[in-house]
Amino acid sequence: MPFEPNLTGEAYFYERSINVLKCKFTCKISLNVNIFVKLIRLTEFQFRKVKYFTVKFEENDVNEFFDFLNRMEDVSEISEDLANMLVWIEEIGENYGAIKNRYFRNESIRADVQALPPPRKQMEAMEIQVENIRLYCMVANEHVVFLFNGGIKTTNNAKDCPNVGKYIDQANRIVLGIDEMLKTREIAWTEDQTDIEFDEDLEIEL
Repeated sequence: MPFEPNLTGEAYFYERSINVLKCKFTCKISLNVNIFVKLIRLTEFQFRKVKYFTVKFEENDVNEFFDFLNRMEDVSEISEDLANMLVWIEEIGENYGAIKNRYFRNESIRADVQALPPPRKQMEAMEIQVENIRLYCMVANEHVVFLFNGGIKTTNNAKDCPNVGKYIDQANRIVLGIDEMLKTREIAWTEDQTDIEFDEDLEIEL
């Protein structure tokens, strides 16, 4: 018969504590699941000067940019904001190119994340105003932009906003993954660097 110690007092509570710690550690490890996104070319947003892309989480039915559009379309109070946001996407894409320091806001935390609409000075100059919504993106160069997700901004500092803060963090993680794929050339530039090429089954681990 195997030896079975009869633990009492301090020894009992010590063993019980060790078992609880083991359980907590095991549970934490089991929740560390891999998250993957696929690159999507936005075929309806391919303009003369900018090609737009987005990503889709493998567990979701729609890509991130379309999710943003769908959610914003349901809020009638921001219909003008949303319409003007789409005007900016087309104007930048067709006429101006993705000039980062002119048409985008810096929202970097760990990666080079930008946001639309453009800074207020640029909106006033063009008389295309967007007041309350933010769309987070990656400006790969003046010809390639990834549009992610966003929402209605309710605080002065977007990073503190309960609506959009999570999308800033999400965008930073996605951009880190895209940057890595560009370095390894799994996402490859065309010769003139006005577009990118990638396997349609390519997945990026976040």
